[in-house]
Amino acid sequence: MKKLLFSLVFLLGANLVFGQQFILKGVTSDKQNNTLPFTSIYIQGTTKGTSANTNGEYQLKLEKGHYTLVFKAVGYNQLIKPIDISADMNLPIIMDAEVYQLKDVVIKANSEDPAYEIIRNAIKKRKQHLTEVQAFSCDTYIKGVTKLRNAPKKFMGRNVQEDLKNRGLDSGKRGILYLSESVSKFNFQQPGKINEEMISSKVSGNSNGFSFNQATDFLISFYKNTVDIKELSNVGFVSPIADNAMLFYRYKFIGTFREGNDWINKIQVISRRKYDQVFNGYIYIIDDSWRIHSTDLAITNNSIIEGIDTLHIKQQFIPVHQDKWMLASQRYDYTGGLLGFKFMGTYTGVFNNYNIEPNFPPRFFTNRIMKVNADANKKDSTYWAGVRPMLLTPDERRDYVKKDSIKLVRNSDKYRDSIDRKENKFKPLKALFLGYNHQNTREKEHWGISGPIFNINYNTVEGWIYNPKITYRKTLKDSTSLVTQLIPRYGFENKKLTANANLTYRYDPKHNAYAGIRGGTSYADFNTNYDAIPALFNTVSTLFDKNNILKLYKKDFVNINSGRELSNGLYLSGSLEYASRTPLLNTSFRTIKNFPDKEFTANNPYPISGNDYAFVANKALTLGLTLNITFAQSYIERPDFKIKQGSIYPKLQLDYRKGIKGLLNSDIDYDYAGARVFDTNKRLGMIGTFKYSVAAGKFLNRDKMYYMDFKHFAGSNIVVYTQFTDGFMLLSPYEFSTGKEFLEGHFEHNFGGLFLSKVPLFKQLKLQEVAGVNYLTSDVIKNYTEVYIGVQRFGLRLNFVKAFNYDNVSASKENQSTTGFRISAGF
Repeated sequence: MKKLLFSLVFLLGANLVFGQQFILKGVTSDKQNNTLPFTSIYIQGTTKGTSANTNGEYQLKLEKGHYTLVFKAVGYNQLIKPIDISADMNLPIIMDAEVYQLKDVVIKANSEDPAYEIIRNAIKKRKQHLTEVQAFSCDTYIKGVTKLRNAPKKFMGRNVQEDLKNRGLDSGKRGILYLSESVSKFNFQQPGKINEEMISSKVSGNSNGFSFNQATDFLISFYKNTVDIKELSNVGFVSPIADNAMLFYRYKFIGTFREGNDWINKIQVISRRKYDQVFNGYIYIIDDSWRIHSTDLAITNNSIIEGIDTLHIKQQFIPVHQDKWMLASQRYDYTGGLLGFKFMGTYTGVFNNYNIEPNFPPRFFTNRIMKVNADANKKDSTYWAGVRPMLLTPDERRDYVKKDSIKLVRNSDKYRDSIDRKENKFKPLKALFLGYNHQNTREKEHWGISGPIFNINYNTVEGWIYNPKITYRKTLKDSTSLVTQLIPRYGFENKKLTANANLTYRYDPKHNAYAGIRGGTSYADFNTNYDAIPALFNTVSTLFDKNNILKLYKKDFVNINSGRELSNGLYLSGSLEYASRTPLLNTSFRTIKNFPDKEFTANNPYPISGNDYAFVANKALTLGLTLNITFAQSYIERPDFKIKQGSIYPKLQLDYRKGIKGLLNSDIDYDYAGARVFDTNKRLGMIGTFKYSVAAGKFLNRDKMYYMDFKHFAGSNIVVYTQFTDGFMLLSPYEFSTGKEFLEGHFEHNFGGLFLSKVPLFKQLKLQEVAGVNYLTSDVIKNYTEVYIGVQRFGLRLNFVKAFNYDNVSASKENQSTTGFRISAGF
């Protein structure tokens, strides 16, 4: 027993001694004493390593022993440093700038630059290097920092400087806006299968928040023909070693240097045209194997990018196994500005502990591409000190301390009450335009009323109306929420006061589950599918052009509705509505000036004169069901909700609607079935993004129907129109609704500036070209076709449209073609 006890004590002591880790730290710099930020450091023969921070500071935790360290920085010679460590150690590193040789290459006048032959070899090997590692797993660390460089004193009436100081910025104009870190386990398998697990997450100033730093979106590969950065552009950026790269780039051989047994070629990458979707900078290619050694490339605002002005991408690769190289670090540096705000930022990723021969279990890869662990944001400072591979800078350490302190203050009841008192103060001018909002942060309650300026409108049925919205929202402890809304309506000329209300309970945010009830009296648009004519547009059209487009009927109703994700990619929603529907007549005939050659049309969805009722009053009990299917939908699972990432396949929507006769004296009797296949964002690399929608439907039974039960379409009668995915630009929103069958198609391509960026007058405006076709055929209108082209920026678009309408029901319109302009917004 004594021997056993002695052995246990000995083993425990040995583990404490040999398991002890020592800290190796230092600063990387060049011979001119300039610090070298983001130098990669790893242990030779392994993929364990770290990266220096923005101040060139690095730190590694090592057990006692002998190590050979490799230091790599873009533009500097690799440094190999053997060390013995048995205690904490400070090791400053001075690196030599690359000294380039021309090797045996002789560049002569009028001869081809040797860079071209190197790039051709790299292009030939591109696909092999892209797929040579069939699967791998690695540990990832990603840190994101965004700093404010300057800001205006005031913005939209708010004191910006005071707001920024309250958020912890040092001077009110400068400081860290966002700081976050994440540690993940990243797993990959060809072709494109991903399983990422975020183990820990830290966000400065938000102890309950989860970082959005994820390798899934952060990693990019220049071995692909186009590099897609969807946050910046609708089109991809051409890789310097893409199959067609020679059409977009010129290359210049800078020189070669030796690194171990390899010769590394430094190639300058130069865009052939100023405004192409390309990179500029340097790419380093290993001789003979022709793989990428490192990159130092940038996108500028000469390319059509949104949100920022420049993006600088640096990558470093290291050998991991049998001449296979993997990404060791990747860094984004970006700058930008908007409306007087100037900012800059850095995202840095460190990837180590590679396993390129993993044994993944069956069904390891699913549609869930990333999972954020529930306790990811519960790690303490001791954990982060042990796991963080890259040292925080003094600014970052201060930001964590300062924002955590601010968070404690902001969580106090006293502070929240003071903020509420300030925000809840009534300001007449603001209330007039934007309405009034009242919040109780402590109780997570909010209520508000919309501003009267945008809720006073005119129509020929009611005259001037006031139609505000009063909203109450309550967030419950389990992240569920309760929202109720009261919508009163008063017509000053028909002297009618009505109201309707709705109550919605969102009981399962992760599956987007809700249940609700609506009811009351509504003045409803005959085009029940789309509310085709916004009230403000109708007000302007009626008063200034004597064109009363909007057509309304009265609906006293109650509606029960619900929706929930049944399983991944399968979402079912439905409603049951009982309504008493009453026709309305025009009661007001106002215009700003006289229009002797025009008459108001009846309150009827068809373009007729007079003032007769559009239909006979009726009662309707309607059941509606919609099933949305996204095949192989990928998603990110967070503890509190789910983020859909889309699918490579088209989406499918199935609709069924039934008018139930007899029950509750319902007059209607019909059955409608429809289907829609669509994709709203099909990225096609350099040539932009494509979206389409094809839908068909049929009334299987139409024994008793009224116009509002028909299938309606998103049309427009005015220059400014609402941009629906399935919208028509010149089609009447009422005249061509059908009670039988239909087929419609919508096809649109956004070229992302592919052509206009080559035109001197337009290239600096960064306009995007859009072209599309809309098509509709039914029993009411045959082969209606719209062809349009447009230009857009920041979601605002100007379209030129030509419409062809053959074999229309109206003989006078046969073989008619129409042209027009439409202005739309699609944010």
